[in-house]
Amino acid sequence: MRTRPELLLAKILLASRWAMALLGLGLIAALAIVLAEFGREVVQAVAGFSGMTGSQVTIAVLKLIDLVLIASLALMIIGAGVSVFITPAGAPDQTRLQTSMADFGQLKVRGFGYISAIAAIDLLETFLNIEAVKKEDVLWQIAILAVFVVSGVLLAVTDRLSERE
Repeated sequence: MRTRPELLLAKILLASRWAMALLGLGLIAALAIVLAEFGREVVQAVAGFSGMTGSQVTIAVLKLIDLVLIASLALMIIGAGVSVFITPAGAPDQTRLQTSMADFGQLKVRGFGYISAIAAIDLLETFLNIEAVKKEDVLWQIAILAVFVVSGVLLAVTDRLSERE
């Protein structure tokens, strides 16, 4: 049996999840910005297609893919935030807390996957436009991508090992 202070603290902690609503609204606004940028990139690609070289077409497509991945990342996080609010009706507080935190491990791994893919696409765009880029910048992009990939793999391994226990 829980004491009154424990129950009060649990209720306050569960009520604080409503602060996520503001963050979710901000991500929805960011998603609208990404959508507008996607539209602008499509219009520019279609309008300038006749004068584009093969590598310019590739860069235009990579920019669109990059924006789709960014939007997917935002949607994934919005969806995780929604799961905080949608819990079984009449469920006890403990079940509500467990439901909202259930997929956090998967969310971390998928997030690293999206971020690594976005970094890889940016690096590929840099390689396609290598003559306009400093070598130091390319090396930094490679190092950052390597850190993301290694971190993501280590996180996935750690989550896998913790599932076995």
